[in-house]
Amino acid sequence: MPVEPPEHRPSARSAWARRATKGSAVTALAALSALGSLGAAHAHSPVTPQNNAASQHAHTRGEITVAPGDSVWSLATKHGVTVTDMMNANNIPAHAMVRPGDRLTIPGRPKEHTEAEPAEPSEPRPPSAQHTVAPGDTVWDLADQHGVSVVELQRANDLDASSLLRPGRTLTIPGSQATPQAADAAQAPAAASATEPAPEPKAPEAAKAAPKAAVDDTFAGRTYPQHVVNSANEHHAELQKRELPSQEALQSLVRETAESMGVEPTLALAHAAQESGFQQGVVSPADAVGTMQVIPSAGEWASQLVGRDLDLLDARDNVTAGVAIIKELQDKTPSKEMGIAAYYQGLHGVKTYGLFSDTKDYVRAVSAQEKRFA
Repeated sequence: MPVEPPEHRPSARSAWARRATKGSAVTALAALSALGSLGAAHAHSPVTPQNNAASQHAHTRGEITVAPGDSVWSLATKHGVTVTDMMNANNIPAHAMVRPGDRLTIPGRPKEHTEAEPAEPSEPRPPSAQHTVAPGDTVWDLADQHGVSVVELQRANDLDASSLLRPGRTLTIPGSQATPQAADAAQAPAAASATEPAPEPKAPEAAKAAPKAAVDDTFAGRTYPQHVVNSANEHHAELQKRELPSQEALQSLVRETAESMGVEPTLALAHAAQESGFQQGVVSPADAVGTMQVIPSAGEWASQLVGRDLDLLDARDNVTAGVAIIKELQDKTPSKEMGIAAYYQGLHGVKTYGLFSDTKDYVRAVSAQEKRFA
């Protein structure tokens, strides 16, 4: 994802950017994330888990082998652990990347027990519960709220990486550890002893916990300004209201858009796969939006490149923005690798400072993705 347009280029605000900034300032990811790169220019932390549903992992005693397209975020989400725990368990520094073939330990996974050391019996889990999806709910948040893993929640409801949670849908929460909902609590006094007075009801304000933001402010050791995170959450909430294309449809859209704009389709596909895993519904803490993980300032630049306002929340416009920026960067850099690096670190940053170590990792990752689509 380009950090910002070149410094010498004026950046008139697009109509979409003016609409997006109502109620909060928008600046130039990190969370989505998406997914696969944790660089200084942007850190992927899209809220939608798993950037590559086709990834296959070899499991041995709590270890996995990283497959192409995997990231710390997607692997942590897949295995129901936090990104921080995953990084600590494998001594992964902030903004580092994992590479295909790396062996990672999944923290908290139980070891195999031998006959000499039998496994202790686990406490029985409570029965499944039901939850009605509210606007802004995500699989990750609900799993965390109810004390279950993302994988368990997905399996219990036939969800996969591309599934969207529509408000009003009823989900099964397997073995939920969460406290009873208000409806259940209301029935509790009926079962109390007649000689024991029922507890006084709490005030609605005290009983209602503040809703958890879909996009957090921190990822991979990096904390983003609150106004940026607020904007990211607004964009995420808006995306959840829309009918989003499938990953297959987005892959076709990226290919067709690249062909029509004179960009190598395999290169555009590689960027999209590395940035979001072909998911339009993801937003990072840095307010990188959609399939191509484009931040608002870069979206304004892309609008100038194509000669019309682009709505980054619209899948077609988002892909158009990303492909336009890829084309411009490839035209202005001496090699394909430098153009890829500029998409991640920014053209000005590449020209001024050269390639940072995490930028080099990003170039290698995108190049590997490109070979996959060749």
